Amino acid sequence: MPGTPNIITPRSGTLHGETLILLRWIAIAGQTVAILLIEFGLDYHLPLKSCLAVIAASAWVNVYLGMSARNIGRISNRSIFWQLNFDLAQMGLLLGLTGGLSNPFLMLFAAPVVVAVTALRFREAIIMFAFVGIMIVGMAQFGFPLPAPDGQVIAVSSAVYRTGLAIATIITIAFTAIYVWRISLERNRMAQALSATETVLAKETRLAALGGLAAATAHELGTPLGTIQLVAKEINRGLVDNPDLKEDLELILSQAKACRLILQKLSTRGAENDLFHARHSLSALLEEITAAQPPSQITLHTLVSSKETGNPTPEPKLQRQPEILHALTAFVENALSFAKSAVEITGRWDVDWITITICDDGPGFDSAILERLGEPYVTSRRGGNEQGEGGLGLGFFISKTLIERTGGQIVCGKSQSMGGAMVQIVWPRAKIDLNLAS
Repeated sequence: MPGTPNIITPRSGTLHGETLILLRWIAIAGQTVAILLIEFGLDYHLPLKSCLAVIAASAWVNVYLGMSARNIGRISNRSIFWQLNFDLAQMGLLLGLTGGLSNPFLMLFAAPVVVAVTALRFREAIIMFAFVGIMIVGMAQFGFPLPAPDGQVIAVSSAVYRTGLAIATIITIAFTAIYVWRISLERNRMAQALSATETVLAKETRLAALGGLAAATAHELGTPLGTIQLVAKEINRGLVDNPDLKEDLELILSQAKACRLILQKLSTRGAENDLFHARHSLSALLEEITAAQPPSQITLHTLVSSKETGNPTPEPKLQRQPEILHALTAFVENALSFAKSAVEITGRWDVDWITITICDDGPGFDSAILERLGEPYVTSRRGGNEQGEGGLGLGFFISKTLIERTGGQIVCGKSQSMGGAMVQIVWPRAKIDLNLAS
């Protein structure tokens, strides 16, 4: 379970000032029409001057906010908090003057609270909910009776009924607010997690393209550097009587040679991104993943073999994909961080499937969290915190999402051979094996 909602809920800049101002104008217009219609259209007797004064106060505040430059664009959570509390107070006064708990518009109290739980911190939303509770209790004790035509009065005289109605209203508002808060929380979590996934993928893609860019740069700069070197040699031969200038030309020649050597190295590194090197076998993929791990006291075993007996199909040839490289590297790093002494990476294939299994001899996955593993901000190992530090958390979600983009699926559980955690990635062979695509 997540900790406090403050981890996810935005702390500032969540709403435009114009949005609250527009909604308040709509509320003012609706309140005015309702009051005048009830008073003059239905001949219900209201405390008209008091009601119009409360509405006018809201209109005056809205005019002031509309003229304030601070309310142009996104406004701070502090401003949102006080504006919503003002709206609650104005609504409470108006409802208290027009029937209190007997007023059928009592449920409108839920609107500012719902806005608060989606736009503000949890603590501020709780304060607003408590404010609503205080006003509802106050209306139960001091609210005006619900007006009726011809001087009659509709009143709920039973104290038990008024108390029950107040409790029911508070529970209804609380349930609505919690329901909306949970949906908003999950939506924000998923949006942030997907944004982090896109960032990781973009970074890995840029790194994969860097080698090709280096090769192209080396090719483009090689010719002008060769020309500079050739011309410098020719000039140097004719400067027998000018030792100072001859020394400068020799320096130019040496620097040009150094530049060509650097470009040759870049060209060699970039060659791995050409059409040939962009493909690698399953065993080469696992070797690259293991080679990228820093030195450790944990033993890292790699095994690649076919599941078939007799006449096995050839070893799969895979496209070099940043998604697969990043995800497998993250899974191996996590296994190394929790293993006691050993991590085993196994690559297997048959005619239909390609499977990579990563096992360790660590504590394994907590059984209580295993079913929810892969959701953002869920700790995946014992001892981890809710941000994934000490567990997979968001990193597991990112890796799982990247694998699924390549057509693979992830299965997690307990390693039967090593006793720790097991992460297994399975692809339909037809999706990623270039031998089948060619």
